[in-house]
Amino acid sequence: MSTGSKALDRTIQQWLSDIDAGTLRLPSFQRGEAWDRRRIESLLRTIVRDLPLGITLVLQVGDREQFHSRPLATAPDTAAKVTEHLLDGQQRLTALWRSLKDNYPDRTFFVHHPLLDDDPQNDDDEIDVWSYQLWKNKSGNVMPRWTEDPERCAKRGLIPVRLLDPANGDEVNGWIEKAIHHLKPTKDQHTDVDQMFAAMEYYQERRKFLMDDVISPLRETVKHYLLPYLNLPATTPRSVALDVFINMNTNAKPLRAFDIVVAEVESATEARLQEMIDDFVESNPRLTHFGNIGDLMLQTIALHQDLEPSKSGFFSLDSQRLVDEWQETCDGLIGAIELLSHLRIWDAARLPTAIAIPVVAALLASGPKNGDGRGLIEHVARKYLWAAFYTGRYDGAAATRSYADARPLLAFAASPSKEGLDALDTQVPIFDRDVYPLPTVRTLAGADWPAKKNSLARAVLATANYFGARDFADDAPISESNVQKREYHHLFPAKLLKDAGIDPNLAMNCGLITWRTNRTIGRLDPIAYLQDRTDAAPTEQALEQRLQSHLIPASALQNAGPYPEDVTGHDLAALVRPDFDAFVTARATIIERAMQLLCAGESPTLADVIGAG
Repeated sequence: MSTGSKALDRTIQQWLSDIDAGTLRLPSFQRGEAWDRRRIESLLRTIVRDLPLGITLVLQVGDREQFHSRPLATAPDTAAKVTEHLLDGQQRLTALWRSLKDNYPDRTFFVHHPLLDDDPQNDDDEIDVWSYQLWKNKSGNVMPRWTEDPERCAKRGLIPVRLLDPANGDEVNGWIEKAIHHLKPTKDQHTDVDQMFAAMEYYQERRKFLMDDVISPLRETVKHYLLPYLNLPATTPRSVALDVFINMNTNAKPLRAFDIVVAEVESATEARLQEMIDDFVESNPRLTHFGNIGDLMLQTIALHQDLEPSKSGFFSLDSQRLVDEWQETCDGLIGAIELLSHLRIWDAARLPTAIAIPVVAALLASGPKNGDGRGLIEHVARKYLWAAFYTGRYDGAAATRSYADARPLLAFAASPSKEGLDALDTQVPIFDRDVYPLPTVRTLAGADWPAKKNSLARAVLATANYFGARDFADDAPISESNVQKREYHHLFPAKLLKDAGIDPNLAMNCGLITWRTNRTIGRLDPIAYLQDRTDAAPTEQALEQRLQSHLIPASALQNAGPYPEDVTGHDLAALVRPDFDAFVTARATIIERAMQLLCAGESPTLADVIGAG
């Protein structure tokens, strides 16, 4: 959208006057000073050489400030009506203000003027800017002492930058007097009238030179230097202004929307949002397995406040409501993670899509905490999660689409009922199977390798794990404590399939097993390994049950092969392809059956899926 912005210029004198008056202030979300002395020297060097600087961004303030604000570092905190917010350019204007006011506690800045320098070793003929570190000795005197001695500074060709402050004209004459005081003749020095006159004439010439040829031209350059800026009108929407600010921010570590919300909440309520999040995570460390909790919290809060979980929504959050409803938000997010845990999903690496978490968290935060109503909401949450995993609705425009899904879900949560439950299929876009159909057996059969960031592949793996995914060798079920130790294992060996010219990396050819079992299998033909385990296990039925807990059709593996080692190329493919295709189709059929039940919000048992075949 058009903001009606204008590119303008303003003199440094006016910038400094506005800062001093308190009419130009910083939004509270701006970070503190970050420039080192080299950046400040470069800025001042650019100005005294009258070279161009980059553009600054200013937002006009209308009847009221859109953001909580503060003065620039060391600038007066006045009661004047704020007329502008400095959105971008804080570092350069703060550096300019502080160097001209000479109020850095540990550094002072000088302009080095070649016409003034008596040192033959300094042969640079261009005006430059130098700075020197300051410290105090045991007596409390500022060191090095010469920095406060005009005469010694002048001999080094150095003019304090503070003398170039347009508001500091009164000090200039006094500094020049001190700088050349040693040249002023006295009767004790010159008894001869002509010598006295010549000395006085040199003194006056030197004084005129310092004022007219050195300091005054520098002061005029600084005073009238035009600093360009982009002016956003007061009618610019808050979210647009922030978006422009973020896009223009070029710090090594740019601000995120989260940083801005943290600062805004603290300014509006004095609540420290980052500390609140840190305390929440410390009490619930398992949350960190699902990525950036701060982002998940903001998205949940936005949905709970009926806002889109995007920058525009974050910038419109009601800070006080955020604080007042903090515990509800925390409970909702904990509930969402617990629900995922019941589905045997414990980390981001195996989560099909994170977009669904804030929706479920907001849903659980909005509804009853117990009773039949809670049961209905959890049923809807399960149904929604699996639909999010399988339909691919969030593959694009995720924030907008999750908001569209969340609104009717949250309306239902406010007053859950069986009648309302039935109506959700027509109210919630993701439940519309005409628009967002569930994948077919054929589509499932072609799903990619689940170690990749592919929502369908991860949905397949999540479905397989849902029924326990017991380890092939030790019979241990998959759990929060061992899931990260498990590896993605090819059921038909990768080498066998590659030798046959078949892609081994399909979700249907994957099972999560512990590293010990995976190392045991190694390069062995898994069909031979299956027979091995069948012989070693108490019964063939016991091994079959372990495979079924991964939704693996044991018979399709048992009927595969053998594949003689001397068979290669097309001949090998002719043997392997029918067996592999039969296995993939058989497993995809079982996965599809489970998917249908899960996407209906049910909590199926293994018998519901395997027994239905």
